[in-house]
Formats: sequence, structure tokens, C-alpha cells
Amino acid sequence: MAEIQDKLLLFFSCFILYLLEVHWEYSIIPVLLAVITSSLSTYMEDRRLKLGFFLIYIACCQLIPYCFVFLPLMIYDIAYYDYQFLSLLILFPFFLNFNYFSPAIIAITILFFILSWIIKYRSLTYQRIRLEYNELQDTSKELALLQEQKNQSILENQDYEINVATLNERNRISKDIHDNIGHLLSRSLLQLGALLTITREETTREGLTALKDSISSGMDSIRSSIHNMHDESIDLYTVIDTLVKDFTFCKINFEYDLKSSPDIKLKYTFIAIVKEGLANIIKHSNATKVLISLREHPAMYQLILSDNGMIEDPKQLRLKRLFENQVYQEGMGIQNITDRVKSFQGNINFSFDEGFRIFISIPKNK
Repeated sequence: MAEIQDKLLLFFSCFILYLLEVHWEYSIIPVLLAVITSSLSTYMEDRRLKLGFFLIYIACCQLIPYCFVFLPLMIYDIAYYDYQFLSLLILFPFFLNFNYFSPAIIAITILFFILSWIIKYRSLTYQRIRLEYNELQDTSKELALLQEQKNQSILENQDYEINVATLNERNRISKDIHDNIGHLLSRSLLQLGALLTITREETTREGLTALKDSISSGMDSIRSSIHNMHDESIDLYTVIDTLVKDFTFCKINFEYDLKSSPDIKLKYTFIAIVKEGLANIIKHSNATKVLISLREHPAMYQLILSDNGMIEDPKQLRLKRLFENQVYQEGMGIQNITDRVKSFQGNINFSFDEGFRIFISIPKNK
């Protein structure tokens, strides 16, 4: 847009000068040549084409001397480009047609040449600054997005650490209660039993019996609370991540994307399946890469356990028949995995393409 504005300014300046100087029967011809050549040069992006239009116009100046007045308009297109030194070619029409114009017109035309270079420099500077500004804006937005992602990651890590610390503290408290208060109550119950055995008075026996029942009831409540606290302290990610870190047979990747916490029974099921799957890889596979993926979908949990171990064709066929007939070999643990999945009314599929793969999906409401 700035280039068009500059060329309009140059054109009308040259046109006014042309009207004052030229009184020719075909005076429209230089104007049309200047407009057409300059418009085509502006439309073309290739700098070599711009140079070509400039050279064509220089040739026109040799044929029609009055075209010289519009040369500042053509100079604008090659100024500050690779072939700008060819702008010296304007000296040929200048000296060849020197007698056609008055000194004042020649002086003003030279001023227009200088003006053409100045406004071209200003436009290029403006374009460069605008480009740098746009790049700076893009970079700032990108950095802001990265910073936002980093902050979100920090918050998630903080939440995770707080959750792990809370679960560890619950686990510690439940163990303390079990080891201290649980043992004291158990010992008290044993002592009460001994007192009931040796006591003869009926009134005392009734009191001791009521006390024993109360302590037994409290003991059951404490035991139930301890079990609940221990169950809640099981963090699925931490347990599986520990299994992954302890797995040194080959390279292993673990992807975890659960937003909610599954039921405690389902947690134990996932942990048991992962343990069984990793044990099978160690025993039966020559894999060099293992993937464990645990994801949550709106209606189900999905567990994928895969490796890239090579399975020979005869063995593949035999395994496919076994899995189709659901007749599993002892020692593979597949029967245990299948039974666990079916207890939650889930689905399990096996694949032998490019390694061994177990795909498990378990509905959320089960």
C-alpha cells in the first residue's frame, strides 16, 4: 500500500510538470506509457521483471524524448534493489534529449529523482520495521503460550506432589494406628477374656462382657477405617510408575492419562495386569521396546500393554488358535488377566502384528 501511495505521489508530480512543459499533439502517449509500464512493474514481484520494464522505458525515452519527465516514477521500482546501479542508464536519455527541456524542468526532474530514492528508502524502512514488529508479536504470543503451558505443568506437578504426600501421610497414620492402638486393644481384649474366665461374680462378669463388646466394636471400627485409609493411599500412577522404573529388561514407555481415580478394586486389577504383562515379557519375549498406556475415556478406562518382540509364524498361528478358543497355556498368566477383565465386564483383545499387544477396555460404571 505504501508503494502505491509513493508512486501516485510521483506520478502526479511528474504529470503536473509534464503539463507545464509539454505541448505536443500526441502528448497522451508518454503518459500512457508511464502508467502502463509502472503499473506492470508494480504488479510483478520478480525484481528482474521490474528491471526489464525499466529498461523498456529507457528505450521509449530514446524514441519519445518527453517520456523522460516520468523517469523518476520508473526509478522508484529498481531503487535499493540488486540492479540499482543500472539506474545510471537515465543519463543516456538525459544527455541525448537535453535540448528538449528548459533548465528549470531539468532541475525539477532531478529533484524528483532524489525524491523517488528518499520515499523508496522510507517505504522499505517502514516495511522492515513492520515485519520486525509482526515477528516480535508472534514471538511474544508463542512465548506467552509456552509460559502458560509451563505454569500449567507446574500446577499439575504441585497437585500431584500434594496428593502423593497426602496419601503417604494417610498410609503412615494407618500403619501407626494398626501397630500401636490396634495392638493395645488386642491386648486389652485378651486381658478381659482372662478376667472373664476367673471372675465368679455375675455382676462383674456382666460389666466385663459389656466392656469387651465395646472394645471389640471399637476394634472393628478402627480396623475398617485403617483398611479404607490404606486403600485410598494407593496411587495408581505411582505404583505403575514404580513397576516401570523397576523394569530393566528393555526400554519401556509409560503413558498415563486418568483424570479420575478408579475404584480400589479396579486399581488393584490394573496393577496386577501390568505386573503379569511385564513378567510375561521377561519370560517369553525378545522385545526391545515396551509401551504401557493407561487412558480414561468418557465411558471407559483403556489399558494397552504392547511390545515389539518378534513372534515366529508357527508360534503366531498356535497362539491365535489358543486365544480364539480361550485355551491358555499354564504359566502365561493370560487366564488370570482375562478373568480379571471379565470380572468388570470388560473386553480384552490380543494382537500379534509387529509384536504382542494386549488391549483392555473396562466400563466406568462397573
